[in-house]
Amino acid sequence: MVCHAASTGASRRLGVGPWGGGLALALAMLAACSGGGGPSGSAGGGTGGGSSTSGSCFTPATTPQAITAAEVEQVLAQGAEAASRLGAKATIAVVDRVGNVLAVYRMTGAGTTVNILSGSGKNGVDSPQGLDGLSGLIGSDLAAVAKALTGAYLSSSGNAFSTRTASFIVQDHFVPGIAQTAGGPLFGVQFSQLPCGDLVQRGAGIGVGPKRSPLGLAADPGGFPLYKNGRVVGGIGVMADGVYGLDPSPTTSGADLDERIALSAQSGFAAPDCIRADRITAGGVTLTYANAASQPVAVTATRISGMAGALLPVDGYYDGAAILAGTAFGEAASGFVAQGGTQILVNAAQSNRYPASASLSPLPVAAGGTGMSATEVQEVISQALGVAAQARAQIRIPVGSAAEVTVSVVDTAGHVLGLARSGDGPVFGVDVSLQKARTAAFFSSTGASAAISALPQLGYFNGSLKQGALFGVDSYMASSRGFFGNAAAFSDGIAFSARSIGNIARPNFPDGIDGNPAGPLSKSTATWSPFNVGLQLDLVYPSLVGAILAPASPNRSCTGNAMGLENGMQTFPGGFPIYRGTTLIGAIGVSGDGVDQDDMIGMLGVSRAAAALKTGIGHAPASRRADMLAPQGRNLRYAQCPQAPFNNSTEQSVCDGI
Repeated sequence: MVCHAASTGASRRLGVGPWGGGLALALAMLAACSGGGGPSGSAGGGTGGGSSTSGSCFTPATTPQAITAAEVEQVLAQGAEAASRLGAKATIAVVDRVGNVLAVYRMTGAGTTVNILSGSGKNGVDSPQGLDGLSGLIGSDLAAVAKALTGAYLSSSGNAFSTRTASFIVQDHFVPGIAQTAGGPLFGVQFSQLPCGDLVQRGAGIGVGPKRSPLGLAADPGGFPLYKNGRVVGGIGVMADGVYGLDPSPTTSGADLDERIALSAQSGFAAPDCIRADRITAGGVTLTYANAASQPVAVTATRISGMAGALLPVDGYYDGAAILAGTAFGEAASGFVAQGGTQILVNAAQSNRYPASASLSPLPVAAGGTGMSATEVQEVISQALGVAAQARAQIRIPVGSAAEVTVSVVDTAGHVLGLARSGDGPVFGVDVSLQKARTAAFFSSTGASAAISALPQLGYFNGSLKQGALFGVDSYMASSRGFFGNAAAFSDGIAFSARSIGNIARPNFPDGIDGNPAGPLSKSTATWSPFNVGLQLDLVYPSLVGAILAPASPNRSCTGNAMGLENGMQTFPGGFPIYRGTTLIGAIGVSGDGVDQDDMIGMLGVSRAAAALKTGIGHAPASRRADMLAPQGRNLRYAQCPQAPFNNSTEQSVCDGI
């Protein structure tokens, strides 16, 4: 697949202004670009349940696929057999594609808790840092479920990503460990699918998704998707080594115990070889799927009866009574169904959860306000999905596949006004698209600084629930005022995209220039880790820890107040505020098949809707966008769209002039 870099000739309004030069600039521009393709048949690959092959790839089934209870048991048995052969005791979890926990199995003698270790060495018992401090407090069952769900949620019929892949793309450098390179293209995605929030679904047993993850998305090796007939039917997660962390050198480290067991467990349900992450590139760099040293072991078991272990109930996720069959993704029981050429989310009564609806804040024009009508919301979503159907996907094989994404639209208070998606878009994009939209709306409002400054003081907990030193979350706003040299920062109505927020939520500014101070929304390099990122975690920390320790609680808001960020904020591209003239009225969020694609789909979706409707809605005035700001002498970025992005077209610079 051809990798398309961002256009260096794009206008400054689109955010490609001076940014540091050299290697850091090149990699920052390329980090989201991906492609791939390669020979099939390497070790660990497979078609999964007998999908037919086509050339070096395969033909996915045309009907929804589901994993049966017997197949779930086979995966568990294979994992337990592999662990025994390796002299290990494991906790093994299996979920379906929308996150229903189908089984959790603990081998006799397996560890019951995990240590959370980022590998940064910056955490101490008396000075806990973010989630790094919770070592010994979190169950290995929760870690296994989070890994399984991550494998299922990040994957599709066009790409198969593992938790090792996640580790590769969320760290402070891309490639991890290579100095003077920008952060990973999905920097911050680990704080999505959180167990708090108003979009994710709760409850043990089978129900509509997407279900929440106990710990957000995992970057600890040992989680993989499960496939049947070329379709994702679930995920497998293994915890045996007692450490829930990430791999700081995911391409060069040796064998990983959890990963070897999980690879063995997925035998017969492995991802098609040609769509694995190690067949896909980003910025000219091949991604990782499983380390070469993590070879699976031969397994033959199909039943857990007679093995030393038992099904394990997990409060709020799985009752432990029996192994369950998964839902078929695309059928009503899964919560995802087709409607008019797109896919929508439905509730248990099979009604659209998020039909296009009129704004609540501000009220729509028909009610005397400036907010969007249901017709305008529907047009924005339809136009954005239309752009996606034209666009060349970045992380989807085969070459020339259309981008498949989720699109969310919110009002200024974060109310969901509409949500729809392409049929095979990765499930993680549902929650993330909403996070991006809400992030753009919130930080573009005049009330963002006051809302954050009003939050109570915060202190991180260690594994004994001893609280560390308290600090004010309002410190991020004080840092922002100094950083921008503006006493009205985040209260003056400057329009921030999700990319703009990401620019200032990195441990170095500009991103990738090691040794520079942190952005004002980030922790400094002295304490930063993927488990301790800054404002993105601190906004949700009390609710997140509460949801981990008391998973049966309702916990419908991750921020605990009416900030409009009920499922948390996000710090990678694909979210834009929407205006009527000069008045902020909401935002769009896009997530799916590549971050530059997400930016383009959001930008063009709103501008095409504006042209079709002629009702005054559109993007922020150029003079009010964050890329007009030049803190520390460096312009922020607002959007970055790829070159020649459309299939069957040579059109270039498609976002110029918007």
